[in-house]
Amino acid sequence: MVLRAPALRTVCSLLSLHILGTCHTSSGSSSLFLMPEDPPPKRPWPEELLMVPKIGTHKGTFHCHEALACYLLRIMEPYSNAEIIRTRDPQLLAQCDVVVYVGGKYDRLITAMSSRDTEAGFKKAMELTGIEFVSQLDFYHRSWLPARALVEEAIRTRFQGDDSGEVVILAQGGCPWKEHLFQLEQQLGLEKQIKYVLYPDQSWRILFVPMGPNTFQNRLSLPEDWRGLHSDDLSSVSGIPGCVFVHASGFIGGNETQGGALEMARKALTS
Repeated sequence: MVLRAPALRTVCSLLSLHILGTCHTSSGSSSLFLMPEDPPPKRPWPEELLMVPKIGTHKGTFHCHEALACYLLRIMEPYSNAEIIRTRDPQLLAQCDVVVYVGGKYDRLITAMSSRDTEAGFKKAMELTGIEFVSQLDFYHRSWLPARALVEEAIRTRFQGDDSGEVVILAQGGCPWKEHLFQLEQQLGLEKQIKYVLYPDQSWRILFVPMGPNTFQNRLSLPEDWRGLHSDDLSSVSGIPGCVFVHASGFIGGNETQGGALEMARKALTS
């Protein structure tokens, strides 16, 4: 399963809204994070301070919601060693420090399937969703967000590489550039769409820019007579030294040098 950007932003927003508080729904009957009513104030005794906190959620079949909620709670200091209580018994839930994803009672069907042991599966799912969440968060923090500055700088300096302004050079290497490029084209009000992106990958690559973030249709493929050729054959046909290859579909090509890849882009723009 993959948590994409909107889902991550929602989860992070919930965390920033003080995850330990009550989140009321419009109906008032169910919530993702539901805290039991606070007991009357009383003097804390030493044995109470040593009690293991409890996180309550419903038993039986589960979904990503509660598995991820339990994982997120357990990476927070107050609940790092919390016990997970999976039950629908309101008396047991009332004894929990925090209750997640428990709403009204619904017993439309009772079958033998309800007797399956889902505890092991829930623990595995909790770990899986947590690993996926942290992995995606790490990607956006360490790769996707920093890439925006690199792409913006490459767009602003694109005329240094070619007078057309239709070629962008990512001199520091490949990065997640497509979403940023489409957004920045609109925000900066570019007169011409960018057609090719160049970046180093052992040799240099020339890659077409697609029509949009979710399509393989491109703005301008590499010339048809280059496609499927390699090395000397490609250099001979294109008239450009150092050519490595052009894919049979024309979406990507390579050259031994940045200058060679840039010359491939220039010829492709005018072919």
